[in-house]
Amino acid sequence: MDTFLEYLMKKKTTGKELLAKFGIIVLAIVVMFIVFTLLMSVPFLSSFALLGAVAVVYFAYIFLRNFDLEYEYIFTNGELDIDAIKGRKVRKRIASVSCKNIELMADISDANYKAEFENQSIMKKFDAVYDSSKGGIYGIIYSDMGETKMIKFQPPENLVENMKKFNPRCIHKAQ
Repeated sequence: MDTFLEYLMKKKTTGKELLAKFGIIVLAIVVMFIVFTLLMSVPFLSSFALLGAVAVVYFAYIFLRNFDLEYEYIFTNGELDIDAIKGRKVRKRIASVSCKNIELMADISDANYKAEFENQSIMKKFDAVYDSSKGGIYGIIYSDMGETKMIKFQPPENLVENMKKFNPRCIHKAQ
């Protein structure tokens, strides 16, 4: 029987991100004012003033769109794919993990596995947590082409149960 699960999780906006958005807007207004003033002061460039202002607004929009982040967890027959989607347009694969390659998957708040998750030999760490205040954050330690990697993510209960079927020895559900 085939197993297919797909979850799309919208990342919760943090205070730091709100402050960065505000900074981008303020910076765009200042740059637009400077561009508009400089271009209007030179007679033969004044016709480009509106174009310069539109360009600043466009680039500010592009930067602001990158803060709209979603994570997609796709589980198909023992393969977990985690993608980050920026602005509902740009998709980037964070990780693709076979359950057979998982060395450890457990809740990161579990004291029994704290040392493994803090191990300095982990080469790359990925974060796909959409709302850290909700809890239920799992860590996956796996090997990929000789490198030890770790992913932090928030899988729904059904996803954890289905992953456990493919590697019951290394995947531990939260108590």
